[in-house]
Amino acid sequence: MNGNRKSTLIVAAVSIAMLMPGLLMVQGVRAETVSWTIAIYVNGDNDLEANWDDDSLPMLMDIPANSDLNLVAAVDRYSEDGCDLVEITEGSSQVVASYAEKNFGDDATLQWFITLMDTSYPSDNLAVVIWDHGGGWKWVSWDQGDDDDIYMPELYSAIANAGVYIDILGFDACNMAMMEVMYEVSLTGNVGYFVASEEYVPLEGFPYDLQLTPLAQDTSRTPAQVAVDMVNGYEAFYAPLAYTEVTLSAVDVTTLTNSFSTIDTWTDEMLEHEGQYAKAYATALRNSYAAWGTTKYVDMADLGDNLLAQSKITDSGLRTAIGDMVTLIDDAVLACYGHVSKAADARGVTIWWASKGDFSWYGEQYEEEVSFATDTSWLAFLDAYT
Repeated sequence: MNGNRKSTLIVAAVSIAMLMPGLLMVQGVRAETVSWTIAIYVNGDNDLEANWDDDSLPMLMDIPANSDLNLVAAVDRYSEDGCDLVEITEGSSQVVASYAEKNFGDDATLQWFITLMDTSYPSDNLAVVIWDHGGGWKWVSWDQGDDDDIYMPELYSAIANAGVYIDILGFDACNMAMMEVMYEVSLTGNVGYFVASEEYVPLEGFPYDLQLTPLAQDTSRTPAQVAVDMVNGYEAFYAPLAYTEVTLSAVDVTTLTNSFSTIDTWTDEMLEHEGQYAKAYATALRNSYAAWGTTKYVDMADLGDNLLAQSKITDSGLRTAIGDMVTLIDDAVLACYGHVSKAADARGVTIWWASKGDFSWYGEQYEEEVSFATDTSWLAFLDAYT
């Protein structure tokens, strides 16, 4: 990419924005408050750029129009300098503002986007979807032009510093349905529901038309209902296709937060009995569903069931802690789709159970960047187990 940068607000867009409710707020004119804003943070500054134009945008344009619903995206491209703010209505999309090049792999840019959505598209309910590559707790939103990603401390910072309540935080990105990620965003106190995949997300990404048409038809739908709609739409799109390891889950972050001591107790008990039950742990891990066909991102509820299936695990405190953990995960997960061929055992939330080599490579990052690692005994457990 060259060094030229554009920092202009399109004049025509300014005029339109001042005249029409729901469009970009300019010169302090506050737009009309609607029931819902769906805001998509599109980091196409990488090899996924074409998938926005070929897949996601056409699906969004298939959603029925409703004046009580804003569909808006900030789009950064690899092929062009600058980024655009795009409004989407049934059958069309319109660039309403253009900005100088921004690093979409930086927390300051995500914070800017969340704040812009709150001030320029005020609504009773806000859903923010991060669209790009994802690597679970390691990173999300890879900006190739700036060679940067959003790491967990940055994800926390962007949401916390924006100070805007996000009813649904979605990830149109791989592997983000992890306990470590959910815990990080829960610490902000600004996220209600979490929609993400335990597995990879195919290049087609979220089928936005199937996911959001129920909302367009009835904007009185609650955040919980919309989160479930997103899972149901994902299943409707991917179930008939040849993809196998495909999942999506909707999770109530508040339920996890209010009972997080249950997770904390489970990690304490796992650590305390690691030496006694290491072989039983290993067997349970091998038998549990995990993303990418490895044991690194293991499904927590399925892991818990397989731990309880180990007759050699006899300690009553540990067994109670495992059962309580499984119950909490199942209670927090509002909906979960796992493709019947290979992902039927997915229950909605994974946790990092590193191999020895993986822990050696990523353990330091896990300790330094993931609050869950040190706020619980999980880091110490992994260190002991590997």
